[in-house]
Order: sequence, then structure tokens, then C-alpha cells
Amino acid sequence: MKSLAWWCRAVGVVYLVLGSTFIPAINTGRVEQLVPGFDGALDGPAWAGFVDYLFMFGLEELVLGAFLIAVSFVPRWFEPVVLLVCALSVVRGIGHDVYMISQGYSIVSNTIFIALHTAIIVTGLVFLRRARIRSGWLATLPSGPRSTSKGRQRA
Repeated sequence: MKSLAWWCRAVGVVYLVLGSTFIPAINTGRVEQLVPGFDGALDGPAWAGFVDYLFMFGLEELVLGAFLIAVSFVPRWFEPVVLLVCALSVVRGIGHDVYMISQGYSIVSNTIFIALHTAIIVTGLVFLRRARIRSGWLATLPSGPRSTSKGRQRA
């Protein structure tokens, strides 16, 4: 379980760092980098609205990062939180990065984020499985129909 606790802490720190980059004071200078050719006037309503919208995204990442670090001290919470982070990494991570590439955004930076999300998913699921095996969680999880000694399915 120690590896899963450290996974929660490491991924939590990653989310805290990423979330902090969306604080308006930092993010305002990155709008051109995030959206090359952004045609809103500097400090105009479109620019400010975009920065404010991304701030909410950053706050979500900060909350998730802080929660992961807190959860790292409560082993019984590992499983649902790890599964949630993995699901978010598939949908809001890889799915979003693929969408951004399809819309013409940077292939390099989005591919790097796809690799990061893939690493989060794979390591999280591997460590979760190890924790389940070591703690006996696997024995308590439903595994679908099992056959009896006569070869029939149990209800």
C-alpha cells in the first residue's frame, strides 16, 4: 500500500503544479501560448473571460491534487479515488488531448500530456492491483459468475 500512497502524493503534486499555472496572474501571460493567434484584445473581455474560465479548470486541478495528497494518508479511500483519477485521465486527459490535436493545436505538447496521462493511468492501476492483492481486496470483490464443481453457474 505504500506504493499507492506515494502514487497519490506524486500525482497530487503534479495536479497542484498544473493547477497553479492557471492562476490568472500566471495564466494571463500564457494565453498566446495556449491559443496561438488568440484574437481578443489584451486585457479585453474575451481575453479576461478566457483567463477566468481557465482559472476554474485550474481550481479543479488544485482541489484534486490536494485531495490526492490527503487521501494518501487514508488507505481505505485509495480505490475509489485512484479509479476516479484514472477515469478523469482517460476522458479529460487523453480524450481532450486527442481532441485538441484534431483541432490543430500543438501535437508535441498534447502528445506529452497524453504520455503523462497514460503513465498516471497505468501506474495507478498497477499499484491499485498490487494493493488489492496484498490486502485481500480481490477476495472481497465480485468477479462475476463462478462455476460450481458440476460445471453449472451459480446465481
